[in-house]
Amino acid sequence: MPIDENEYIKQTLERYTNCRMEEICDHILITNFKQYIMGFKKKAKGDYSEGNFRIVNATDINCSMIDFGIGSPQAALVVNCLAYLPNLKTVIMVGMCGGIDDVLKEGDFIVPSAAIRGEGTSNHYLPKGFPAIPASSVNLYCIGAVRQSGRLPRCGIMYTTDRRLWEFDEAFVDYLRNQRILGIDMELATLFSVAYRYAVPIGSIMLVSDMPLQIDGVKDKKKQGRIFSKYTSAHLDLALDAVKKMEANWDDVKRRLTSEW
Repeated sequence: MPIDENEYIKQTLERYTNCRMEEICDHILITNFKQYIMGFKKKAKGDYSEGNFRIVNATDINCSMIDFGIGSPQAALVVNCLAYLPNLKTVIMVGMCGGIDDVLKEGDFIVPSAAIRGEGTSNHYLPKGFPAIPASSVNLYCIGAVRQSGRLPRCGIMYTTDRRLWEFDEAFVDYLRNQRILGIDMELATLFSVAYRYAVPIGSIMLVSDMPLQIDGVKDKKKQGRIFSKYTSAHLDLALDAVKKMEANWDDVKRRLTSEW
């Protein structure tokens, strides 16, 4: 008899992380960067495992982190799999983006309120024209974490693309500027769409790693190394603070999510 969907997705998650589903904590941070997952391992003193995805499970704080790779198909897969966790509470994307709006600068943190679906993967999960939005209850804790750190959280609309080297398309650049888009990335709209499809409470804290439309604003190899060394620890602290607060107030968070989703 063919394997059913639930069992297949469970096995997929376990194969990709090389750990049992029961070992994964209730709150999940997701990222695209090995530097972040290793930073989380050191900071949270969790147990590391690696398959196609990298994962660290920190049971003491009831939080796991998964590095799922780059791009919309990978983003869709990780959320689709996480939706089948029996005790899943929240998911927070801890990623980077290019800043578009000139109010931004390198090192700013964005808590996106929506993402434009400029990729194709989300079309497999939601009808075209349906908005890609996070769970506002999770986002509020992300915003609170940024504010608590003394920083100004930037909130607004992101653009998600599956196209590389878009910076050299003048018509597309004009579109980004004219629509008052804050930043651009390659996964958020997919993450939000799949999360909405499967009622996964998701939020995000995005680091502005470069300002690609400004002179010398593109992130090269030298800048990338500086970004990781300068911001990774602080970025992880923000996400962990949001998780800590949600876990401490889970009854209220759960009640709000029930009405929201």
